[in-house]
Amino acid sequence: MRDWFEGSTIVDLTDGYSLSQADSTDWGVYYSVYYNMAYNGFFKDQGLKMNHWRRKFWIHQGPAKIGGVVMAPNVIFGLFFIPPFNDEMKVVQLLKKALLNGSDRTKAILAYEILPNQIDLFSRAGFWPGEFRCRWMQRPTETFSIDWDDDLRIAVPEFCTMDDEVNLNNAEEISELSYSSYSGTLSGVRRQWTSREFFSAWTKQFAQESNENLRIASSLIYDNTSGQLVGACLVSLQDGMPALFNIAVVPSHRGKGIATKMIQRALSVLREQDYPILRLYVMQGNDAEAVYYNLGFAAGPLEVQHCYIPAVQQA
Repeated sequence: MRDWFEGSTIVDLTDGYSLSQADSTDWGVYYSVYYNMAYNGFFKDQGLKMNHWRRKFWIHQGPAKIGGVVMAPNVIFGLFFIPPFNDEMKVVQLLKKALLNGSDRTKAILAYEILPNQIDLFSRAGFWPGEFRCRWMQRPTETFSIDWDDDLRIAVPEFCTMDDEVNLNNAEEISELSYSSYSGTLSGVRRQWTSREFFSAWTKQFAQESNENLRIASSLIYDNTSGQLVGACLVSLQDGMPALFNIAVVPSHRGKGIATKMIQRALSVLREQDYPILRLYVMQGNDAEAVYYNLGFAAGPLEVQHCYIPAVQQA
């Protein structure tokens, strides 16, 4: 069982249950209907795409297709069931067994973005609920008239290509801004974002998850007096739609509306580029939630960001 993740298209789960690799498009149609109506109503377009590299599987009971799931070593998400099947607990226990046999047990096994209707299901199967809750938010793009303070300078991030790889200029400056902005905050503490190295690696990912249009919609804000980078709003692509990759303002410049204006600028530029929606992912209780609500972002279902089976400690 340990090597089935590496290429097997049919997997026996025992007790008459099995997995078979699914075509992403066909799987997405079912996912968009059966995963969770509140979630699917929020992401009306997402289910039919699901173009990430991880394999999708149908779940079978005998010859009958009774659900679907995304699985890889140490990872499970997107679990859904097709009515009238209702023995969900049995299936989750079998999937857990397959994960235990096929994963690196020196690392935790993660079940991502667990919605309210499945929290109890995963908990009863032995997954530990994460300590914080998050949700997606979104709003239509719109053109705003923005009045920037004279002591601020607005720039956009720049990309460069080196060895056929697109990189972000000033990545270390931006990561230092993020480090100072998130240090001691709810998100920083609970997500354990505590090292400069984390923010450096995270910031470098931006160039791979964005494009030229979204780069232009992103903002870097400098203090004209000190020349310091005091704000950043980076826009990436998430399942075909723009999403905030990162937004940060240094503590010394908070309360001046910089975050609001950066998001308004992003919404305005995206509107010009015919993107209909801007999305973001926020932790419940984050101070930024108030900014997003005040800007007209609608909230999706609250979810446990992940449940997990702890890693096995080495002797």
